[in-house]
Amino acid sequence: MFQYKTSPFSFSVSRAKTGEVLFDSSAAQLVFQSQYVRLRTKLPENPNLYGLGEHSDSFRLNTTAYIRTLWSQDSFGIPQGSNLYGNHPVYFDHRKTGTHGVFFLNSNGMDIKIDKEGRSGQYLEYNTLGGVLDFYFVAGPSPVEVARQYAAVAGLPAMVPYWGFGLHQCRYGYRDVFEVAEVVSNYSAARIPLENMFTDIDYMDRRRVCITTETGRGIHTAALDCDLPPCAAIC
Repeated sequence: MFQYKTSPFSFSVSRAKTGEVLFDSSAAQLVFQSQYVRLRTKLPENPNLYGLGEHSDSFRLNTTAYIRTLWSQDSFGIPQGSNLYGNHPVYFDHRKTGTHGVFFLNSNGMDIKIDKEGRSGQYLEYNTLGGVLDFYFVAGPSPVEVARQYAAVAGLPAMVPYWGFGLHQCRYGYRDVFEVAEVVSNYSAARIPLENMFTDIDYMDRRRVCITTETGRGIHTAALDCDLPPCAAIC
């Protein structure tokens, strides 16, 4: 059930059968500007929250002085408490009365804060660089049902192609095209089927996307294509 107040503007979402409030933005005043949006919702004390990936935090999210940044980065070595490649602004709130999910469809970089204050209590706060307030609330009430309902909104993964089940070789640090060709040749010599040979950012000329070079550190992939076995591809 959706309810709202006009002044100051706030809204809440609750279960129709029990009236339990799942989301309540009256915890703090809404800030909506062209390059900054802030929205806070109240939470129960010591909540069981999960999600807001992709990160290297604990499975159950910390609820005190916690900030989860959604901004893609390559965190070498995956240090604890890092934001990683994926950005999924969805969390599951698991309560004794049931589980629900909140999906914030916004592709802008954002910080999501989870903390508590003396008067307002426990809260979750969105701080994003812009966009609109496009929310999806999935009611569950079981964790499995929440996952299915969220998948119905976000979409299911694409079917894995047949070649994707083969053996794939990839790593960072190949010196040149000759080293890559040697790796491919060694697979053939060992009679190990190789579906794909991947390079990392090594193939770029000074790490500029889509620019390759035949000299220096860059790997010129076109020179390698003709030497691959029929079943393999270079990426």
